[in-house]
Amino acid sequence: MDENLQQVYSELAAHCNKIKEGKYLMSTGTITSLLRYITAQPALMSCLEKCNYGFRYSAELEAAMSGGIFKLPLGSKKVVALVTGLLFDMIRGTVNFHNFIKKYYRAATVDMSFDLFVGSVIMPYLMAFRNVLDGKGEEDSSLEEADDKPVGAGVKEQLLPLIMQFTEAVAADNALTDEAREDFYVMLEGLYYSLELSRAKMVKAMFMGLSSVMQDYKNGASYIRAIGKVLREYAII
Repeated sequence: MDENLQQVYSELAAHCNKIKEGKYLMSTGTITSLLRYITAQPALMSCLEKCNYGFRYSAELEAAMSGGIFKLPLGSKKVVALVTGLLFDMIRGTVNFHNFIKKYYRAATVDMSFDLFVGSVIMPYLMAFRNVLDGKGEEDSSLEEADDKPVGAGVKEQLLPLIMQFTEAVAADNALTDEAREDFYVMLEGLYYSLELSRAKMVKAMFMGLSSVMQDYKNGASYIRAIGKVLREYAII
């Protein structure tokens, strides 16, 4: 990525981080600002045009929203095309943002649902944009290795609610430092996202990372055991 393109990407990252650092009530403004930035940058619009070539938005959105979870497609180009279209639909009101995050990112509060949405959609979107800008989007239709088995629906049905409960418990634990809480959020979001992608190797890697980061967190021990039990039952770890 050349220097000019790097600067464009850095500004894109700054807009995504504003969404991440903000709250649900601020989201309309921060998402609108992100979309305005994208449409004002020829390099990003050229990238988006490549991603949209041959992309069937309605069909991909329907597939992503089926099954009770919102599952991003495999492939950076598809992620960029799908999420850009979804964000525009949310701002236009074609997709009700509040109902969307409450349905697909169930949590105790709308702000917690929003945080899960950002971790599972906005940040992977930013990473996908970087991959395409770096010319790494061509391989993405085959991201899943031949020996990387899919994650069954039963695993997701058991673990997604458990991860949300775990996230709520972390948020409510006043004994945690802000730094530790943020580290835990990142790992939990990563595990949640890996389940959405339905990639067993990624789920295993994220669980091992979560276990390592939280090895001294006594209040999380029961959740770690419960998650591990499910993953062992389905031979993922």
